[in-house]
Amino acid sequence: MRRNVLGLSVVLALAGCGPPVSLHGSAPLHSPSGSLSQPRSTGSSTGSSTAPNRSTPLASIPTHVDVVLAGVEKRTTLEWMGSDKRARTARPAGSGVSIDGRPAVSQAHVRGPVVIDGRTYTGELFVQRHPQTGLRALVRIPLEDYIEGVVSSELAIWSASSAELEAQAIAARTFAVATLQQRKATGMREHLTDGVLDQAFRGRYIPGASDGARRAARRLANAVQSTRGVLLVRGDRLEEARYHAACGGRTANFADVFRREVAERDARGPFSAACRSCTERARAESAARAPDAAWPLGWIVDVSTATLAQIGREFELDGPPMRIAPARIDDGGRWLEVVLYDAQGRSKRIDFDALRRVIGYTELKSGVIAATAPRPGAPIGRGSLRIQGRGRGHGVGLCQEGMRDLGKNGWSSEQILAHYYSGARLMPASALTAR
Repeated sequence: MRRNVLGLSVVLALAGCGPPVSLHGSAPLHSPSGSLSQPRSTGSSTGSSTAPNRSTPLASIPTHVDVVLAGVEKRTTLEWMGSDKRARTARPAGSGVSIDGRPAVSQAHVRGPVVIDGRTYTGELFVQRHPQTGLRALVRIPLEDYIEGVVSSELAIWSASSAELEAQAIAARTFAVATLQQRKATGMREHLTDGVLDQAFRGRYIPGASDGARRAARRLANAVQSTRGVLLVRGDRLEEARYHAACGGRTANFADVFRREVAERDARGPFSAACRSCTERARAESAARAPDAAWPLGWIVDVSTATLAQIGREFELDGPPMRIAPARIDDGGRWLEVVLYDAQGRSKRIDFDALRRVIGYTELKSGVIAATAPRPGAPIGRGSLRIQGRGRGHGVGLCQEGMRDLGKNGWSSEQILAHYYSGARLMPASALTAR
């Protein structure tokens, strides 16, 4: 498989409008290779060989974002603590919302910070009647406050290096801005959600009283501030800055995993990259013949007969699948498509992600499949299907667990991003006009 070996550059404006500079004001970025403990530079680029991505054109970045609180959706009661330390309660009333039993209003507007379910949200809270039933709540907060909340929700910031925090902040910011642009272009509401549909977001990080907690909070704030407004760009479009927990040994090509996005909006994203950290962990677990007790990469799921029956119904088979076999596999051992065979011998070819959705993303954790019992393509019989794999998530872009090891071994955030988003470059906020 052809690998894109272009480095990652930070530019002052659009391609060709300025010399490459480091986030920290030192030297141009380079794409590192070699040992984890001895990163070394091999080259750099001020541009990209990737064709333009029509889906996410460069445009102004928002100063604030609206984030729908998924855990609140359709509740019949919402309670919060306001900045005055007084508890408030909202309930549906007709087509509007009643606060503390008062006459209904079409929308409740509360200035933050507010605390909901133990989470602190800055900015403003809006509570409305849900179109179907119950309530809907969203918070409008500064973009950089949102990014700080995403980073603290996505990473274990106590042990995270500054490079890890910075790289995650840039990827999260790029994903957020690109997602809002895509929704606006398709006529959807311009908001994000705080659940798995978009990015994890649990509000503002509130440190404990210990010195360690305060140091972690400072590292987090510094990482977001030092990368403020910086985005990943591929060609003249925002990068499809996907990321995941653990690749299992090698990240996936964006075009292989997100084929619908490529077909529908000509989306372009990161290429496959080796992940030495996950590879070494996989070898260690294989030698031990068991996942690591404290930090497991491997996993096993038993697909029950009830779930197999559900698969049959979902994909319109004659009963549960009698055999399941991979139809397309990438260089990292990731199943991209599978073929299901029913009792009549008829087959149905589907994307592996569709199978993950039915079995459950928390159960079938990734597409990197090491073994199945019975073996792939063999009759399943009356028993359950056992699947053994490694890694967590779709495998595209930044591998968070690989990034952790790279950061601990001295790689900068620029080098980490260059490795996982090869061919992209960084665009500072000064190149764009905030709206």
